[in-house]
Amino acid sequence: MEDNSNKPKKSILKRIIRLLGVTIFSFILLIVGSAVYIAINDKAAKSPLYTGPIIPDEFQIPIDNNFDHHTEAVDVVQGLDLKGKIIVMTGGHSGTGREATKAFVSRGATVIALARDVEWAKRKLKGLPNIEIEYLDLLKPKSIEAFTQKFLKSNRPIHALINSAGIYNIPLIRDKRGYELQFATNVLGHYELIMKLLPALKKANGARIVNLSSRGHRLSNVLIDDVNFEHTKYDGMISYVQSKTALILLTVKLDELLRDSDIRTFAVHPGPIPSSDLFASSQVGIASNTKVQFMKASAKLSRAINYTWLLNFFRNPENVGDIYKTVKEGGATTAWAAVSPELNGKGGLYLEDCNIAKLVPNDSNAPFGVRQYALDMESADQVLKICENMTGIIF
Repeated sequence: MEDNSNKPKKSILKRIIRLLGVTIFSFILLIVGSAVYIAINDKAAKSPLYTGPIIPDEFQIPIDNNFDHHTEAVDVVQGLDLKGKIIVMTGGHSGTGREATKAFVSRGATVIALARDVEWAKRKLKGLPNIEIEYLDLLKPKSIEAFTQKFLKSNRPIHALINSAGIYNIPLIRDKRGYELQFATNVLGHYELIMKLLPALKKANGARIVNLSSRGHRLSNVLIDDVNFEHTKYDGMISYVQSKTALILLTVKLDELLRDSDIRTFAVHPGPIPSSDLFASSQVGIASNTKVQFMKASAKLSRAINYTWLLNFFRNPENVGDIYKTVKEGGATTAWAAVSPELNGKGGLYLEDCNIAKLVPNDSNAPFGVRQYALDMESADQVLKICENMTGIIF
């Protein structure tokens, strides 16, 4: 006689398997569909191959090396001995900064990660050797003062200061001083950090400062007379890109002022990185905690399923500069700028794809290169004065 006692259990199991199958299929369909949608609506993916002018320049000259757009952070430190090197880094616990941190400590360097959310930084850097985590909020001068004084009292040198943290394309918000938040965070906070850590940088007898810029600088010069948008209609993206142009100009000026102290400076474009934590971290304190956590989870998921590859597959852009990077690739130029011997004796340069970028005209539609206005020394002088006046810290 047939035993039917297990039939209900088998039926339930089949339903669960079927439901899981439908859920997984729907998820895959959603992911692929979103990639296709983005590809269809992406103007950059449809841009023709750039054949416009490149401006000859005595400094912005690419070098011949083995790195390219797809080089990862760990690749650029292979064979280097970084034992005894101390690297101080804002944003070193997330996204591309975390990948650079992992590369540095893999070769023996000590990384001091500066974060406004210390607990999050601890979770993100858990298990990595040679890590120190310190509280610092770029919008709070007192926190910058507290960290820098604490570090200077340790009497240690800084071999590389990497200013990787930043916020991106947010609504108009002003800090307690009345300064527009993106300029205050991305530029003023880092300027103050640099100035107060100069004694430790000089102590290294060969230090580097790396400022994270963006190819977005091509969209706007610095609004020299109105960086705070007091008279200009506010645009979150223009605010962001002017801050990135300002960082290039500050890089150029600081290199001129600091090279005699054996400190060289570089501005870096990490690459277009859709899976970055930048978008989520920019919303902290602005959007709800639920939204921020959702954005963080989405970025983490996109990295886990290699969504960047899927986007590139459907986008298939003509220009290399328009190919999306993973966070591992995005951390490469930062790491290269900070420690590569290929940059010994050089400075005041804009870098991308682990190389010195080409100089292109201001009105160029090239998805690579540095625009002329971002290297203009008169503008660089003005940006330095803006930083001095707004922070009260005179070089």
